[in-house]
Amino acid sequence: MTKGKIAEITITPVPSHYHKMVGRPAFADDIGNQRTEWLVRARTDSGIEGLTVANRFMQQFRGFDSSDGTIRGLISLLTETFIDRYVGEFLEVSDGQVVGVSPIHKEAFWSHGWMSILAFDLLGHELGLSCVDLLGGPVRDQVPAYDTTLFFQDFLRPDIGARQVALEAAKSHKDGYNAFKIKVGRPGRWMSPQAGLERDIEVVLGVREAVGPDCRVMVDANFGYDGRLDLLEDFIRETLPANLFWMEEMVNADVGDYRMIRHARDRIGSNAMLVCGEVDIDPPSPVFRDLVCEGLIDGYQPDTVVAGYSRWQALEKWLEPTGVITQPRNFGNSNFGNRATLIFGASSETFTMLEDERYLPNVYRSDDVKFTNGAYSLPSGTGLGLEIDEDLYQKYAGYEVSIK
Repeated sequence: MTKGKIAEITITPVPSHYHKMVGRPAFADDIGNQRTEWLVRARTDSGIEGLTVANRFMQQFRGFDSSDGTIRGLISLLTETFIDRYVGEFLEVSDGQVVGVSPIHKEAFWSHGWMSILAFDLLGHELGLSCVDLLGGPVRDQVPAYDTTLFFQDFLRPDIGARQVALEAAKSHKDGYNAFKIKVGRPGRWMSPQAGLERDIEVVLGVREAVGPDCRVMVDANFGYDGRLDLLEDFIRETLPANLFWMEEMVNADVGDYRMIRHARDRIGSNAMLVCGEVDIDPPSPVFRDLVCEGLIDGYQPDTVVAGYSRWQALEKWLEPTGVITQPRNFGNSNFGNRATLIFGASSETFTMLEDERYLPNVYRSDDVKFTNGAYSLPSGTGLGLEIDEDLYQKYAGYEVSIK
């Protein structure tokens, strides 16, 4: 397959704004209302353009004596991987579907999964196919999404406390969402253990009351109950009326702890799935392999953009006989991450819901993807179906770095 050759790549930092101020999780300070989307555009000599974001690379800054997390390092990586290479040489294709990665690019795509998404987008445009088709074809025509922005919002409004989270959940439900993930884990850092547990319980029960009995409600502790399985058992028991859909990363990945949590969950009578793995940057690492193989978790969560499409294809083959569902994390990936996860979710048999950070529009052209009744429709275009609105982009073009 010899068609277009990649002739130019540009890198541009573009602001991505949340629809509100986002509070803190268990382990860090407030998220705020803005992040940076490190937009990468690759153009071929045949006139097609592919997109990805290098957010994860740019977050790996380790000091000025290293090129990791720097523009110079990103230029070097993209130049070595893509410049002057044909679009068709990155991925192995059979009957219009990607079945593997070219051996010479596998190491790069495993280490920097976001680059594999660029390869898919370019190939889709060149072949006139959607990335959904390249990933095996659609298994659903809509992808459900959940609002993931219910952080420790009570800390932003201490005057009304837990009620603030419930109010925001009710507003989100009015906006069309039918699933909500609540950050818990206040005992870990930001409150005293017992007070933190009580606030977590109050928040969860308040959100359930605010959104009604038919919506899905999940919790994510970001390891905030680590070392306090006694408190976690109390949490599971006291939030039983909320009928949680899943409990995420309540403690650090540990076979012994997860065995105890699973036993406590079953004894108490909770139906909540146990999910984890968003911190697994080299999936599947040994501890997560053990958790999956021993049947201790119900869902596995490596990040969509960190792992990338090629690696997630391999992960799904590994997970298939285990019954563990596919639930990629999508946080910190800006607007691009929503589209990348939407495409993957449309093609995955066990995918459950898209994690939606609810960013405001920035530089992408409006298209035919619609959000209705808690789910996104699929794009009709080739590749990822994403295009840049050049008029909007011009606002940030002064910061563009070009590689030719």
